[in-house]
Amino acid sequence: MTDPIPHIDFGGNGRILHFAHPNAYPPAGFGQFLRPLTEQFHVYAVEHRPLWPGSQPEEMTDWTVIADDLIRFFDQMGWQQVIGVGHSLGGVATLYAAVSRPDLFSHLILIEPVFLPPQILQMTAQNPDAGLFNPMVAGALKRRNQWDSRQAAFDRFRRKSVFNRFSDEALWDYVNSATRQTDNGDFELVYPREWEARFYAMPPQGVWDALPQVTQPTLAIRAAESDTIFPQAWQLWQDVQPNATFVEVPDCGHMLTLERPSHVAQIVLNYLNQTA
Repeated sequence: MTDPIPHIDFGGNGRILHFAHPNAYPPAGFGQFLRPLTEQFHVYAVEHRPLWPGSQPEEMTDWTVIADDLIRFFDQMGWQQVIGVGHSLGGVATLYAAVSRPDLFSHLILIEPVFLPPQILQMTAQNPDAGLFNPMVAGALKRRNQWDSRQAAFDRFRRKSVFNRFSDEALWDYVNSATRQTDNGDFELVYPREWEARFYAMPPQGVWDALPQVTQPTLAIRAAESDTIFPQAWQLWQDVQPNATFVEVPDCGHMLTLERPSHVAQIVLNYLNQTA
């Protein structure tokens, strides 16, 4: 793709800070987390490939594809020494991009990146079809995709356990960013279910090789009730990147930037005020 990569400019003043969003959560829904950051930084967020018109899940053969998109976007913008913030998928993509092009990043803030334990990655590498049996794949493919109204979508999501810790404002931010109106007046997900499932079926294999190659100051953030970074992986991360700063956030799960957005934003600001 040679056209400009879609992105959102959240505004702000100061150094460039880029936010790479998680799988299935469009960046427009993260205003409560990102707005506090605009008080000190100019915040941008690329829209990952699943949000591009006409993109196909088969394009994603490895999570490095998303990192390559970030690199191309930064080059299009003429950026270097950017503060790279990434959550989940976005954390992995930011890590890969920073290792491939260290000139592009001054600091890394990796929030709940998908760092699975090595034994799980080894199993999926030896049996590439193993990821297809991940229940999250089936769950994504069966996910309801259409509603009569955004209110109907909100009401359904409000009953889902994954959104239990979202405030109503945060959930509305998600609904408004994650749905669009169709020609017949219904509302559908903007992030295709097939793309979401593709990432679940192909966990990132190279993260443990990449981490020791990081040269930038790094803030690592884990949710205390994470179902993504297991305690074993959290300890291994500290072993392979001992110079990083590690913070565990209580009373939240994997989607902590939407569950406790102001709190996580303050953690990021405190770190950058001390190191940037």
